[in-house]
Amino acid sequence: MSRRQPSPPTEELRKRFGHNLRACRKRLGISQEGLSSRAEAHPKMISGLELGARLPRIDTFIRLAGALEATPSELTAGILWVPAEEVVSPGGFEVPDDPALAAEVAALRERDSRRWRRAGG
Repeated sequence: MSRRQPSPPTEELRKRFGHNLRACRKRLGISQEGLSSRAEAHPKMISGLELGARLPRIDTFIRLAGALEATPSELTAGILWVPAEEVVSPGGFEVPDDPALAAEVAALRERDSRRWRRAGG
């Protein structure tokens, strides 16, 4: 039996994680810069995570949870792994559709793109 390469994270997975991260940050009442300082991470990384553009490494994930005074489960709420049933049917992440989340992510991306354009990027 050959080993399959793991499936790359889906856009929905990244969006859900970003939504959960932002919700925990807002609950704590801190800015992205405040979170980056508490988690010892770059502010651009926090922005990329919240926008669903990337996922953190495991060590960063643990620092984020600690900095947010949250459990890892809170950061992964709504994210489930569905294992493969057969070799021909790979597993994948299942994230329910959330129109409110999609609108929120779109607004954040637009805000960040306006900042980038103003900064001359």
